[in-house]
Amino acid sequence: MVNGLNQYKTYQVQTIAPEDQVAMLYEGAQRFIDRAVLALEGGEYAEVSENVGKAQRIFAELRAALDPQAGEIAQNLDRLYDYWTWRLSQGLIKKDVDALREVSATVGDMAGTWKEAARQLRAQRGARVSGG
Repeated sequence: MVNGLNQYKTYQVQTIAPEDQVAMLYEGAQRFIDRAVLALEGGEYAEVSENVGKAQRIFAELRAALDPQAGEIAQNLDRLYDYWTWRLSQGLIKKDVDALREVSATVGDMAGTWKEAARQLRAQRGARVSGG
């Protein structure tokens, strides 16, 4: 059953629009950060490290996927991912729950922004398909 579930998840990720994939990555990073917050509050430092590492890997993937041809937007996103990674490291090293919460909040904002952008793109595509 687990293998079938993994196949379904892989298929789902491979068939989803890129803008939806980015939103999903942000949401995943936020989930990992929120888990790290709970772990830090509970004194579970190995779990904090594991979840911070997962979120940082998502940011590394997002950075790697940036298109340099996008110019200033790509540069700004690169700096943002770098900052988030640094703040998560600070939260981990200094056991600073506020640093983790700060990143979680801003990642959540970005997830919402990307979800709205994806919704608008789908609406535009639908209007083009229906002749509108």
